[in-house]
Amino acid sequence: MATSVLTKPWYWMALGVILSVAGASNVAVAKSELPSKVFYRYVNDKGVKVLHHTIPPIYAQKGYEIVSLSGKVVKVVPPALSEAEVAAKAEAAELAENLALWDKRLRRRYSSISDINAAKKRKLADLDTNIAIIHSNINSKKTAIKEQQDKAANIERSGREVPKVVLNKLTALENELEDSQEQVRLRLLEYQEVVDKYDRDKVRFEEISAK
Repeated sequence: MATSVLTKPWYWMALGVILSVAGASNVAVAKSELPSKVFYRYVNDKGVKVLHHTIPPIYAQKGYEIVSLSGKVVKVVPPALSEAEVAAKAEAAELAENLALWDKRLRRRYSSISDINAAKKRKLADLDTNIAIIHSNINSKKTAIKEQQDKAANIERSGREVPKVVLNKLTALENELEDSQEQVRLRLLEYQEVVDKYDRDKVRFEEISAK
């Protein structure tokens, strides 16, 4: 009876060599299929620097380096911004945009500080006129209120009941007086806002003119 090759020692030696070569070939293929030709260097949760061809998202948020196969640092990626830093960056961008729009408006409207002073003077003059008109209305309402109060007092002194029409008119005049006084308060606030606005415009115009 013929002896099977499975019983021969040389068969198993040959098979071991073949498997070893195949294994080496698979390793070579795995390395060639890496997603890129760079590595990521980052610090793990134990404070140890790690060099790997992938990087977990949790560590990517903390910043890392991209390193070439030769060991050269290709790029440094900074840590992701915190919510507060993102908000501050957005606010700074908005301020910069508003400043650019302000500069554009100033250049379009004025050619000198004298132009700004003239515009300020005109605006304040309009407000002065408006405030004077409201004050005149206030004085008229005060006079009308005094007349209605005297009329009501005379009726009471005569022993009669003050008619509702007189009381209603007096109430309406008092409400109108309060409204007018509130208008004056608001106009005075607007007056100061206009002063501040044109003063800021002058300072900024001088700054951009100096550039």
